[in-house]
Amino acid sequence: MRPARARPKAGAPDLAGGIAMALTGRAAVLDKPFGTFTVEEAVVPEVDPGGIIIRQEMTGVCGTDAHLYEGRLFYLKYPIVMGHEVVGTIERLGPKVKTDSSGRPVKEGDRVYIIPGTRCGGTCYYCSVLLQPNLCLGAGGFGFRPYPDQPIHFQGGFADYQWLKEGTGFLKVETDAQTICALEPLAIATHVVTQYHFRPGETVAVQGAGAIGQLVCMVAKATGATKVIVIGAPESRLELAKRMGADVAINIEDAQTPAERVALVQKETEGSFGADVVIECTGVPAATVEGIDMLRRGGTYLVAGHFTDSGNVEINPFAHITRKNITLRGIWSSERTHFVRARSLVESGKYPMRDVISHVLPLERLGDAIEAMRGRYRLDGEEIRKIGIASAL
Repeated sequence: MRPARARPKAGAPDLAGGIAMALTGRAAVLDKPFGTFTVEEAVVPEVDPGGIIIRQEMTGVCGTDAHLYEGRLFYLKYPIVMGHEVVGTIERLGPKVKTDSSGRPVKEGDRVYIIPGTRCGGTCYYCSVLLQPNLCLGAGGFGFRPYPDQPIHFQGGFADYQWLKEGTGFLKVETDAQTICALEPLAIATHVVTQYHFRPGETVAVQGAGAIGQLVCMVAKATGATKVIVIGAPESRLELAKRMGADVAINIEDAQTPAERVALVQKETEGSFGADVVIECTGVPAATVEGIDMLRRGGTYLVAGHFTDSGNVEINPFAHITRKNITLRGIWSSERTHFVRARSLVESGKYPMRDVISHVLPLERLGDAIEAMRGRYRLDGEEIRKIGIASAL
């Protein structure tokens, strides 16, 4: 991947009519799948009457961002400014905005976190009738070019500023930027875990030790799982997962075959029958069959790691589903309620959320961060857990 390079600013601010001085800022623009990130300077549009402009403090680099780099979302248009795990301070506040999406009063200078999912406004069948806004027919996402009628530069988190249109959610947060940076994956983890109601003595196996997997361990323990087993790598991620609540860690660099890993999980369960629930957080299709094999008969398998198409996997309906009598469920996206619950967990100060971010890089090194996420989770010779991009560096 070629390094980002700077371009001249897009234009000068128009100060006619006595309006507030226009903002200009930088954005890391990806031109095409497997393309080049170019740091461009552009003028930030005037604040929407029902929206806000955020000065970015940090944006988490997600596995989905690596997938967008590879063009795995077929409907996405390029060029694009990615980044959907965004925390910053309110630079400008639209005159109609008095509170955040949970009712907390807000003012310029407050630290806020973007709720990236955009919705239809409650008019579609899934929102108004089924009450499943995560399946909204008009859904979009901040960091996925949500506003087709606006310039691309400030529609994602890998930029100096974020321009939010009326209707895009955000939450005021009472903690530092690095500690709250992983709020979006924590909201996903909250949605995932709340799809299963733990009973005393139950065991959950979590496939994947990335941010989602670590945070699923945390929420599972917080909501009643008696034993949490995490399966993943590298070791630094597993260590953080244990600090988050995992009781047992299985390193896939040591247990290199599915049969080994399944046997190790079964050994940790009652009667060696298998886990009561297995949660897939890897995004690797082959992990699906392996995870079902880790389940006891009558168990529940939750699939949370596949936001983009990573390919097919062969399943035997008799052996994997019917005879095992399993419950199989997919989890898509999250809702505002999950963000509010997740915020409470972070603001409690009980969990090592700040340590989810292991490396913080400037905007110009976004390409390096994406490459590390696509490879073996190494950056500058060090293991990474999660990378934050801070445009002010």
